[in-house]
Amino acid sequence: MHPIAFSIGSLDIYWYGILMACTFVSAYFIARYFARLHGVNAELIENLFFISAVSGLIGSRLGAVIPYWSYFLQNPLEIFSRAGMASHGAIIAIMVVGYFYVHKHRLDYWQIADFAAPILPVGHIFIRLGNFLSGELYGPPTDLPWAVEFPDSLVPVHPSQLYEILASVIILPFAWRWAKKPRYPGYAFLRTLFVHSVVRFFLDFIRQHSELYGPFVLSQIIALGICVVTLPAILILDRRHKLQ
Repeated sequence: MHPIAFSIGSLDIYWYGILMACTFVSAYFIARYFARLHGVNAELIENLFFISAVSGLIGSRLGAVIPYWSYFLQNPLEIFSRAGMASHGAIIAIMVVGYFYVHKHRLDYWQIADFAAPILPVGHIFIRLGNFLSGELYGPPTDLPWAVEFPDSLVPVHPSQLYEILASVIILPFAWRWAKKPRYPGYAFLRTLFVHSVVRFFLDFIRQHSELYGPFVLSQIIALGICVVTLPAILILDRRHKLQ
């Protein structure tokens, strides 16, 4: 595996960048599809998409920087030069910015959030494929038949990126169906976010990490926090809408 897909003269084109672009393109068309399906102004959704793309990039970078803030305070230039993105930072940033946007334009926040439900697994597939091709975020050593040896792993390891891709492929048709016919606003988004967080929590046990917080890594703590919030919300909303 090599992070550089190809070169144009002295310009290197990285797999991660290509697949990040695929994430944005697919997100754009998915958002437009569900906006038209549910009769929401497509132009407003397009504007929200571009705002979300920028805030997601900033949020994903901040999500990777903030846990190591003491280091970056001493090395501020590395905030911009050192690699690293965090999906939880992107999700939080998009949710916050999205809230203010939909409030300003008097849209239903949770209905719009449902449009993003299929985007989450699709984006995760592309991003983890980029990690796989770049030879990063792999798991511990293993002698299983499907083990992969990356350039800097020295020994065969768990291709944990592929495990996450497989999980997202399984989640995607459910997220799509929930978003197509949600029983109430937020139905698809909350379910997809909950399932994604559960999967992320368990698969992070077999992924390369640099720092533990007790028995867990930061992404697992965030995933647990999301589960603690979303599961009661799903149960309460399901019960409320059954009684109606």
